[in-house]
Parts: sequence; structure tokens; C-alpha cells
Amino acid sequence: MRPYQVATAAVIVLIAAVAMFDSRAAFSPSAGTAPGDVGARWYPFWAAGIMGVASVVVAYRALTTPQGDEGAFEGSRSLFAVLKLAVPMLTYAVLIAGIKWRTTDFTYTVLPSFGFYLSTALYMGLFAWWLGRYKIWWVGAIAVIFPIVIFAIFEIGFRVSLPKSFLYDSGILPF
Repeated sequence: MRPYQVATAAVIVLIAAVAMFDSRAAFSPSAGTAPGDVGARWYPFWAAGIMGVASVVVAYRALTTPQGDEGAFEGSRSLFAVLKLAVPMLTYAVLIAGIKWRTTDFTYTVLPSFGFYLSTALYMGLFAWWLGRYKIWWVGAIAVIFPIVIFAIFEIGFRVSLPKSFLYDSGILPF
């Protein structure tokens, strides 16, 4: 297992280095658009830096910590635990963008875009109910409050527009 952990950490360090190189304009004197503004590339640069440092720590620990004799994935129970996380994440990503089928003459909407906020409500609610085993009123509160707080922070506070749902296009929701 150790070579896989080190190789994965090395790939993540490489991805972080590319992201840091790509957002190096964060240190440009004209990075921000207003006095005191750090600019749009500040966050990706430092997020990639933290990700790279964390990957180096993981690689170091994988090389120096004794490994157990058992593998990480033993039996179908372990596979199901991974699928419990991977399938909802994949579904979440698909729901944000929706699915459109384009031909030369027409565009067919197979699955409308649920946008960031509505997808987050469904995702958080599912995880609270399925994995967290919360009571239904807590699931409802989490599914409603989190997207509203995220909307307030990003759209109102930071003025960053995130993908909107088909309900926004029809005027039903503000996101």
C-alpha cells in the first residue's frame, strides 16, 4: 500500500504546483481591482499551496509509519463504504451542471441544471439523512439553511455568482 500512497501524494503535489504556477499572478501589484483587494487568484494559489504541503506530509508519513498487514479494502463492505461517498459526489457534480444533448440542429435538455445551491441542498440533506442518521427536521434544516448561508456569503458578501438552477430561470428561487 505504501507505494500507492506515496505516488498519489506525488501526483497531488504536481497538481498543486501547476495550480500555484497558473495563479502566480496573485502576487502582481495589479492583482486586485480595488485598494486592499487581493484579487481572484489569491485563493487558488494558497489553496494549492496548502494542498501541496499536506501531500508532502502524507508522503512522509506513508514512508515513515509502519503499515499494517491488512489491505485498506477488505471485502464488499469496504467497497460499499467507498461507493456510499463516490456515487453521491458524482451525482452532485452532474446535478450542478445538468445534462444536455446537442446535435447540429437542436439542444435537448435531458436533466435540467439544478445549480450549485439546489444541488447542495439535496447533497447535504442526503448525507445528513443517510450517513448522519439525523432526524428529519434536522435534515430539512440543514438542506435549507446551508444553501441560504452559502448564497449570502458568496452572492451577497463576495459578489461571486455561482451556477443557478432551472428554478432561478423561471423566477421561483433567487438561486
